[in-house]
Amino acid sequence: MSTLITQQKWDRFSFKQELSAAVSTIQLWMDRHHQRKLLAKLEISQLLDMGLDIEQVALEVKKPFWI
Repeated sequence: MSTLITQQKWDRFSFKQELSAAVSTIQLWMDRHHQRKLLAKLEISQLLDMGLDIEQVALEVKKPFWI
């Protein structure tokens, strides 16, 4: 019986870890999407002032949120 209880506790712990990882991944995706939208709205002069390469910014903005 103690093995069953231990297994149930482990299963719940594992599920919580997996759920937490999934939530973290979704938050990361949302952050990337938001940051790329903001980056796309900047003017060329602003990008140059920050020392960013226009071509690299264009490539970054085109990336899907999961990359």
